[in-house]
Amino acid sequence: MARLGVSRAAAAAAAAAAAGGSTGYTRLQRGGKMPHAVDLSLSALRERYSFGGTAASGGLTPSALLRELHPRLAAAPAVFIHLEPLAALLERCAELEAQPPSQRGPLWGVPFAVKDNIDVAGLPSTAACPAFSYTPEKSAPTVEALLEAGGVMVGKTNLDQFASGLVGTRSPYGVAPNAFDDRFIPGGSSSGSAAAVGGGLVTFALGTDTAGSGRVPAGYNGCVGIKPTLGAVSTLGVVPACASLDCVTVFARSVEDATAVMRLMRAAGGGAEDVWRRAPAPTRPPPATTGAFRFCTPGPAFLEWDGAGGPEMAAASAEQFAAAAARLEAIGGVRVDVDFAPFAAIAAMLYQSSFVAERYSGLRAFLDAGGAQGAAAAEHGGGNGNGAAAPAAALAQQRSLFDDDRLLPVTRAIISGAGRFTAVDVFDDAARMAALVSAANASLARVDMLLVPTALEHYLVEEVEAEEGGSPPSWPKNAKNGRFTNFVNLMGGLAGVSVPSGVLRIDYGSGASALTPRARLLAASGGPLRVALPFGVTLLAPCWHDDWLWGVAARMVAEAKLGCGPQGHGVAAAVRARTAAPALAAAE
Repeated sequence: MARLGVSRAAAAAAAAAAAGGSTGYTRLQRGGKMPHAVDLSLSALRERYSFGGTAASGGLTPSALLRELHPRLAAAPAVFIHLEPLAALLERCAELEAQPPSQRGPLWGVPFAVKDNIDVAGLPSTAACPAFSYTPEKSAPTVEALLEAGGVMVGKTNLDQFASGLVGTRSPYGVAPNAFDDRFIPGGSSSGSAAAVGGGLVTFALGTDTAGSGRVPAGYNGCVGIKPTLGAVSTLGVVPACASLDCVTVFARSVEDATAVMRLMRAAGGGAEDVWRRAPAPTRPPPATTGAFRFCTPGPAFLEWDGAGGPEMAAASAEQFAAAAARLEAIGGVRVDVDFAPFAAIAAMLYQSSFVAERYSGLRAFLDAGGAQGAAAAEHGGGNGNGAAAPAAALAQQRSLFDDDRLLPVTRAIISGAGRFTAVDVFDDAARMAALVSAANASLARVDMLLVPTALEHYLVEEVEAEEGGSPPSWPKNAKNGRFTNFVNLMGGLAGVSVPSGVLRIDYGSGASALTPRARLLAASGGPLRVALPFGVTLLAPCWHDDWLWGVAARMVAEAKLGCGPQGHGVAAAVRARTAAPALAAAE
């Protein structure tokens, strides 16, 4: 299957060539300050809007904000699969500005984006697979709640195809640029959403999380990513990856912004159609809001820092993780040693056992229903319940999925692997999983929280594409990204939040790092050899302890004194200079 976006380098070269420009790298001014004057945090926008909300009163208006933002949104390579035209956004802003202040919702005029496996009425849903694009008649309940609160949905973001990946390179629409250094992967599968937030394009963005897709990209782009307890938020209108494990997530500039959005979504949906929603059922109360709490970290055997980044990157990562644990202790945490082996074994089973069959099951139901609320899909719990029926010819094409090349090879390899398992394997694996979850829960009962790295290392796009572009494809780097994420939803869907925790500064032009293969790749890119990348950690708590966890996360970020994206981390972003924006790919 040809990539619609080809590659980031090729897209940049084509755009620059058309404009007579350069494809060399530049660095934004110190602090990574993006070229816009408006702070996009919720609190800042509310304050600016509160001064009348009209141009005549001197206050900022949604229309003025979107006029300023839209050129930057349009110039964001591979972040969006669909970007709303400025005229449509201004029409939405005019509706909001006509509302009297007393009727304005909590997200009035706030720009946000939606991952393109979540339905927005009237806009294509592609799941990064153009052949299976459909246009839903209604929005997902989560999206509808945010629109009713006054949000301005600017576009639908790129993702790893069918949300099957943690790297962000598995899309025919190209690779969304990492907000800190676009030679490095943005993480997946919610790559575009995290890149949009980390890059200062929107206030928040929706993602999904089955095995880490709402956490890993947050860590790579220096923003906050909240994954709620499984079943706490409606997944109606979401293209299923593994329907029993899927969550809708939020990427935001701060824990406070993310929690405000999450609470609005948590109140949405429900009813007979919402079969994966669950009523809160905590097995024990969380600790006091500001009291002492117990936490654990993985043992040294599971913290595999060594890798493609070289010894200095490994040492810096270990140092940053130790600093994160110290911050938890500074705000009242008491470290407890527990056996992490069951958690790691659960994580490995997600793709190395018959559990991967749900990837195929969910995709098959979606394809057979054409994204529609079709009878067959409804009877079997498949589909997403939001679309309009696809033409018969399209359905026939969709059913031939595994006979042609409309899936990326790596996606097809992952999903088609489900065919090697039998019904007996399913029951054997279910028994093994039950034993592992019981052992992991015994460890979890001794603590209030797990502290884990969001990801163990940063990878270059070229490093991942070389690995996954083989025949057959392989994906050990993607698997390593799931070390501390895959087990979460298999354990009943623990509450999780990824937060910024530090900066990794490595000079690949000197010392041991200069001797690594990565140094040669960086030199060939024409970009800087000194890199500054975010280090993120994830806090995990028992199911239904979300609100308590968010409070601890906010205190931890305050202790770290870090904000969102390059500017919030006090670094300069390495970005490829472009004098023209690559055109958005059409879903056809």
